[in-house]
Amino acid sequence: MTDLLLAMLTRQALAFSAAVLLLALLRPLLRRGGAGALYLGWLLVPALVLTPALPRPAAEPLQLALQAAGAPGLPTVPALPARAGDPASLLLLLWLGGTAVVLLAQARRQWRLSRLVGTQGRLPAGSSPALIGLWRPRVALPADFEHRFPPAQRELILAHEQVHRDRLDNLWNLLACGLTALHWWNPLAWWAARRWRADQELACDAAVLASRPEARADYTRALLAAHDLHHLGAPLASRWGTTHPLIERIAMLNHARRLSRLRVAALGGSLLALAGLAYAVQTETPKYDTPLVELKVELSYRTGKTPEFKTESANTTMRVHLGERALLMLHGRPDAPTADQVAVAIVASDLGDNKIDLRTEVSKGNPLSVVARPRLITANGVKARIEQGRNDPADTEMLSLTITPTLMATAKP
Repeated sequence: MTDLLLAMLTRQALAFSAAVLLLALLRPLLRRGGAGALYLGWLLVPALVLTPALPRPAAEPLQLALQAAGAPGLPTVPALPARAGDPASLLLLLWLGGTAVVLLAQARRQWRLSRLVGTQGRLPAGSSPALIGLWRPRVALPADFEHRFPPAQRELILAHEQVHRDRLDNLWNLLACGLTALHWWNPLAWWAARRWRADQELACDAAVLASRPEARADYTRALLAAHDLHHLGAPLASRWGTTHPLIERIAMLNHARRLSRLRVAALGGSLLALAGLAYAVQTETPKYDTPLVELKVELSYRTGKTPEFKTESANTTMRVHLGERALLMLHGRPDAPTADQVAVAIVASDLGDNKIDLRTEVSKGNPLSVVARPRLITANGVKARIEQGRNDPADTEMLSLTITPTLMATAKP
C-alpha cells in the first residue's frame, strides 16, 4: 500500500511539474490573448495532475498474477515481522508530514484573518480590501477605506471583488493551496502559487475594465493608492492589493479586453487536447523488446507450533520479459483479496556473463503490506533459494522460495 501511494504521488508530481513548465513556456503565447487567457491557462495544472488517477486498461502483470494464483487456501497466521526503517515508508511519511505542516500553517493564517475581521466586517486601517470565505464569501474593507479612496475608485474596487465572487476564485485558491501543500518540496509549486495569484488579479482587472473602458484612469489611480497596503496571506482571501509588480499590473491595463467565447472555446479545446495527450502517453501499451525469461517457482509457507505444523505450497512456471513484474499469490487473487493472503513479486534482470538478478518482494495481509525485499544473483538455469521468517519450534512462520530462471530465445508475441 505504501509503495502504491508513493508511486501515485510521484506520478502526480511529475505531471504537476510538466504542467507548470509547459505553462511557463506558453506564457508569451497566452499573453497575446490577454490576462483572461493567462488565468484560464492554469486549468492545465489540475487537468494534468488528475491524469495519473484516471482509470486505464489493466496491465499484463495482472494477467500473470492470475495465472499463478491457483494455490490452495492458507490458514490464519500471525504476520511476518516488518522491516524497520523501510525507505518507502520514511519517504512517504516525510512527504505527507510536510504537506500537513503547510496545510496547518495556511489554516492558521485563515483563522487569524477571520478573527481579525470579526463580526464588524472591517479590517485594520492600511489593509487591502478582500473577498473572504468560501461558502458565503463577503467583502471585508479596511477601516480607512472611505478616506483612502474617493467614490469612483471605491466603486471600481468593489467591482473587482465582485468579479472574484462571480468566478468562485476562493474555491480555485483552495485547490491551488492544496496542490502547493502536496508539492511543498517542489520549487515550481511555490513559483506557480505566486504566479497564479498575480494572474488572477490581472484577469479581474481586465474583466472590470472591459466593461468600463472609460474608468482606466481612476482604476490606475486606485492601484497607485493601494501600493503600500498590507496584503493578506490567507488562502481564502481574494484581495485588491497584491505583491504583483505594480508597473506590470498597470501596464496590463492598457491591454484589458474581454475574453471572447471563441477564444475560451479554442483555449479550452487546447487544454483538453494536452490533457488527453498526457493520458494517452501514460496508458500507451508497452513495447516489449527485451528477452523472455522462464521462472520456475516453488513456494512453501510453514506455520504452527511443535508438533503440529501446517505447510501450504504452490509450484508454477511463468514466462515474463526481463524487468517485467511476475506475481505469485497464496490464499487470494488480485481481484479477490483476503485478510491472510501472501504475495511474492519477482523481477528478473540480465546482468550479463550468464548472471541473472532476482529482486523479490514478499507481502502479506489485506491490503498487502511489504514485509521483506530479498535479492539474489544466480546463473542462468541455476536454482536460487530464499528463506524468510522465524524457525522457532514454539512459534514457526517460515516462507521458502525457490526460483530457477532460464533465459528464452524467442520473443513474446
